[in-house]
Amino acid sequence: MRFVARHRLPVIPVVGEGGRLTEHAGKYAGLTIEEARKAIVEDLRAAGLLEREEPITHEVGTCWRCHTPVEILVREQWFMRIRDLTDEVVKKAVEEVKWYPDYMKWRLVDWARSLDWDWVISRQRVFATPIPVWYCARCGHIIVAEPDWLPVDPRLEPPRIERCPKCGSTEFKPETDVLDTWFDSSITCAVHAGWPDRPDWRRLFPADLHPSGYDIIRTWAYYLMVRHIALFGEKPFKACLINGMVLGTDGRMMHKSYGNYVPASEPLERYGADATRWWAIAGGATGSDIPFRWSEVQHGWRFLRKLWNAARFVGLQLSDYEPGKGPEPELRVIDRWLLSKLARAIRGTTDALEECRFNMALDAVRRFTWNILCDQYIEAVKHRLYDPERYGQEARRAAQHTLYVALYAVIRLLAPVCPHITEEIYQTLFRPYEGHKSIHISPWPEPPEGYPDEEAERAGDLVMALISAIRREKARRRMPLNAPLERVVVFAGSPEAAEAIKACEDDITGTCKIRSLAVRAEAGEGIEIEGYPGLRFVMETSGA
Repeated sequence: MRFVARHRLPVIPVVGEGGRLTEHAGKYAGLTIEEARKAIVEDLRAAGLLEREEPITHEVGTCWRCHTPVEILVREQWFMRIRDLTDEVVKKAVEEVKWYPDYMKWRLVDWARSLDWDWVISRQRVFATPIPVWYCARCGHIIVAEPDWLPVDPRLEPPRIERCPKCGSTEFKPETDVLDTWFDSSITCAVHAGWPDRPDWRRLFPADLHPSGYDIIRTWAYYLMVRHIALFGEKPFKACLINGMVLGTDGRMMHKSYGNYVPASEPLERYGADATRWWAIAGGATGSDIPFRWSEVQHGWRFLRKLWNAARFVGLQLSDYEPGKGPEPELRVIDRWLLSKLARAIRGTTDALEECRFNMALDAVRRFTWNILCDQYIEAVKHRLYDPERYGQEARRAAQHTLYVALYAVIRLLAPVCPHITEEIYQTLFRPYEGHKSIHISPWPEPPEGYPDEEAERAGDLVMALISAIRREKARRRMPLNAPLERVVVFAGSPEAAEAIKACEDDITGTCKIRSLAVRAEAGEGIEIEGYPGLRFVMETSGA
């Protein structure tokens, strides 16, 4: 058809509305398409003109739902002149709209520049928005509805004029075509802002963010752009967020017709909504396809279980703690270390969310919560929480304060992705003190004042590396982690490292169950600690 239109050739309709060949098909008139194909092949074979037969795939293809072959019928259509707007569309898409990810804007630009014809906005269907047009039954003059006539269905109502302005006839025929669905969708941003009913609709226009799949950039994002430019001379949105597709195990887009889909009810029933949402966010970068893997949903579920267990532990330890009551406790090195790591996690998560890098935001929270808060800090302060008589009430309050601040920040960072578990934790532990009705209306966390603290981080990293190494050595020797060590000698390799270790002596001995800890500034022999080549230790058990 493109060739026919370009060269202004006559259009000869061979297929009729009923799927049978017309009189233009000669001897094959009246046959169905399948019958005509077989008859033509037989005639070619009888005439000795058939060289070979082979299956081919037509470019037009089949219906994606029922797989019925599609035949194109030539009919008069309504068009919107969009190619005249191409330069303005490209300018606004490139210069005025922020895209996430940025390279997706070129899909819209390439599509706009590649169009050979204008937008066909009419469809030959039953259900859709009627095209508000009538035709004079005598001369064919087109009567388009005035704005104050709308909404109107021309199939049910006549035009609000008595006679044709061209020939005077009083008989009219309605337009029976309807509008393309995208023609309705193409004014979404203005309608959401309140146009045409609210006088202040421009207060919410252009829209802040337009979410879209990459498969409909050429339709929804593009049509929004051309329609709003045509109507208002403005871009419809300030930013456009593009998501990818969920892929089945066969690597294709998950689709019911392909049989490669997993019903949404299955992961929800097995692992819950929060774990399923976790997979959807953590599964891939913005704009990229996301393969569905049960293992990743399970990973999210395991993380949430880890968070829940940590919250239960913290809740028990905070039973006698009231935030904001009394003077601030004096924090120890590893308390300041944790708050410094928390500050970086908050900044990393916030910055990633601002750029719509949701998987990176979630990874920043996960690494802090699982690796730093749960696996390192909580283990390193249990002795202070369990034995305040030995280590002091001030040390216990410092740990309680740090745990409260860290966990409250974590659940707020996670709330957009895992709304249910974070709400439950908030209502149980934090609402009595914070006062917000829900975590979802609480303020976004800010880094604790004075953090990050690089000095505390350096010292804390060194101490945590030492604690982890001693615990690993216990595990290697198949000793219980709570088994006492008679003596540990640490060769720090420098005065600065020795000073940092001595400042945390109670936390090291309490966590590793060491009766006697000797710290020497010089280098020495012993078990080397990964990442700290100058730091070594010698471990003596009670039976040595």
